[in-house]
Amino acid sequence: MVNPFPYQRPLRPDALIDREQEVARLLRGCAAGVALRVDAPRRYGKTSLVLKAFAEAEAEGAVGVLVDLRGVLTLSDVVVRVGRAYAALRGPIRRWLTRQLQGIELDFNIGILGAGAGIRLAPRPVGEEAALFALLDLPNRIASQGVRRLLVCFDEFQDVLQVEAVDDKLRSAIQHHDEFVCYLFCGSEPRLMRLLFEDEQRAFWGQAEPVQLPPLPTAATLEYLDRRFRETGKDAGDVLARLVATAEGHPQRVMFLAHKLWAHTPPGGRADLATWQAALADALLQEEPALEALWRSFDAAAEQRVLRAIAVYEGRPYRTAVAAAVGVARGSVERVVTRLLDSYVIRRLDGSGQFGFVDPLFGLFVRDLAEQRLPELADADEGERAAEPDPGR
Repeated sequence: MVNPFPYQRPLRPDALIDREQEVARLLRGCAAGVALRVDAPRRYGKTSLVLKAFAEAEAEGAVGVLVDLRGVLTLSDVVVRVGRAYAALRGPIRRWLTRQLQGIELDFNIGILGAGAGIRLAPRPVGEEAALFALLDLPNRIASQGVRRLLVCFDEFQDVLQVEAVDDKLRSAIQHHDEFVCYLFCGSEPRLMRLLFEDEQRAFWGQAEPVQLPPLPTAATLEYLDRRFRETGKDAGDVLARLVATAEGHPQRVMFLAHKLWAHTPPGGRADLATWQAALADALLQEEPALEALWRSFDAAAEQRVLRAIAVYEGRPYRTAVAAAVGVARGSVERVVTRLLDSYVIRRLDGSGQFGFVDPLFGLFVRDLAEQRLPELADADEGERAAEPDPGR
């Protein structure tokens, strides 16, 4: 039997946990012709969310185009990604669209269609910029083909900053599109997304309304996982609550841990504490190389020490006793915390004044590295706790 918890790819629209409010927000914005941006960590379900919105919009006659910009370094990269996104469309306009793309290939001598990508089609110079503008003009042509609305998502949009002035080119083209086409911009680097949309010197300044993607709600996650276990003849038992608490609402980690627990639960059987411990150990062992590499990417003088403080000492790195215990200067904590927030390594825990890890498995990894434990803090430290700064607010 196929494991019902895929974790290595975007989820099918019918497999998404909750997110009804976020999907509705995207669809309302698109109906109003408003550009939207979704900022969230990597593997936090941005693409799955967009595909769900596409599916609901397509039921009403719309067409969704997903342009993956992750890792683009050149203008040619951007042209090919945009072209292939349109080439991937199916349905009634596929034949018409294929002819349009073939025409762009021949006119500008740039490969964008499947096996022909990268092959020079004629002995003439490559017209990358002209090809990009021709591709960006496709929404105006598609409007004549009976499509009710076009939704275009630029995923990992912050990576366009690696290509000189490409955001200017994108903005100069799409600003002339009417409400027929809605643009979504997804990104996983908050500092860079703010640079693109909140710096008045950039082309997209103020051009997209932000949509936040919070952790998955506990009740909906429990219900979904329990149902999928039972549909496949297994029982997650009481340890399901441990799984959901460990995952802390992280969408990919929820599916990853559920995948492991399901694999360790025998057919027709019920998971118990030993099953869960084996599943968690399996998950941590698989992720250890990546978590180790992430840990070593931080400097030992400050970042690793603040991360250890958050992992071991109730997520409160500002307390003097905590800073002293991990050997970091208290005056540098705010700067480091801000940097870790801007990298989606840590997150604020709502209403608590504490911080947690965006990736809960990384939090477990860091906690396991710590050999010391802070003794009970005196009650007199409560005043310091209340005075802890909140960077970025």
